[in-house]
Amino acid sequence: MRETLDWQYLKGLYKLYKEQSVRNKLMNNAYIKNVLSQRKRLIDYKSGNKDIIVTKSGFNEFFEKELLQQYQYYAKFFNESGIEASGLKRYDRYDLHTLMFIFKNSEELRNNLTTARIFSSNVFKLKDSKYLESRPGLMNDVLFLLKVKEFPANSSKENQWRFVVDCPNPQYILLCENLDFLKAWWEFSANNIELWYAGGNNTPVIERISERYLNLQLFYVGDWDYHGMDIYSRVKRSFIQKGREVNLVTPDADTATYKPIDSGKHNSTWKSKEFSGLDYGLFLPEQINLIKKLIDNNQWIEEQTIDPISFILQ
Repeated sequence: MRETLDWQYLKGLYKLYKEQSVRNKLMNNAYIKNVLSQRKRLIDYKSGNKDIIVTKSGFNEFFEKELLQQYQYYAKFFNESGIEASGLKRYDRYDLHTLMFIFKNSEELRNNLTTARIFSSNVFKLKDSKYLESRPGLMNDVLFLLKVKEFPANSSKENQWRFVVDCPNPQYILLCENLDFLKAWWEFSANNIELWYAGGNNTPVIERISERYLNLQLFYVGDWDYHGMDIYSRVKRSFIQKGREVNLVTPDADTATYKPIDSGKHNSTWKSKEFSGLDYGLFLPEQINLIKKLIDNNQWIEEQTIDPISFILQ
C-alpha cells in the first residue's frame, strides 16, 4: 500500500517526522489512515483538535526505516532537476519515475519531439494520450524538463528515440517494448543487465546496435499481444541477418497474468489470419503454444507482469 503515497502525502509525512505535528489532511490517504494511524497507531489527531496530526511512539523509527530513503530519493530529483518540490503536487510513483526518466533523457526527447498526445501515449503509456493535457501542472513540469515552451502542433518525427540505461559491466542486453523497466532500472543494473528501448518505431535504431554489444546475450521483453510479437519478429529478423540470436522472455503459461484483449486502454488485437499473421519460424514450440492460447481466448499478457530478470539469469 505504500505505492499509494503520492508526493503530496510523502512530503507531509516528512514534515511530520521533522516537526512532530502538522496541520495537514494526511488522513485522506488510505495507507496513512488505515495502516499508520489505525493499525500501527503511529500517528493520531491531536486531542481535541482534528485539524492537527501528531506523532506517537515509534513513528520516527518507522519513517526512518520505511519511508525516509524514498523521500530523499524523490527530493534529490526535485533539487537536481529544478522542479519545485511543492506539497501541492499530487504526483504518484508512476508520475515521479516518469519525470525522472524525462529528466535523464531530456536531450534525446527534445531532439525528437512529438505532439503532446503522441508524447503522452508513449512516455506515460499506463495513462493515456490526453493525460498531460488534462494535468496542466504536470505538463508544465514536463516542458520545463524538456527545456521547451510547448509541444509542436504537428509531428513529422518517426518517434525513433534512442533510450539506453547504461550498465557499468553489462553481460546481457534486454530490449524492451515499453519504457517502464527503463524507469525502474536499478535491479537490472545490479544484475548486469543493460536496458534498451525497442518500442514504437524504434527498430531501425536497434538495427544500428554496435558490434561490441553483439557479443553479449540479447533478450527481448514486451507485451504478449499482436503488436508486441510483431515488434519482436522485426527485431528477431534484424539480428538473424547479423548472425546473432535474440531470446524472447517467455512467461510461464501456468502462472502468467492473462488479461482480456479489450481491457483498460489496451488497443492491440489479434488478427484473423492463421497465427495472427506471425511467422511460426521465429518462435519456439512453447512460445507458439502460448500465443495460440492467447489468440483462442482473445487475451494478452502485459509486459509489466513478466519477470525478465529471473528468465535471463536462470
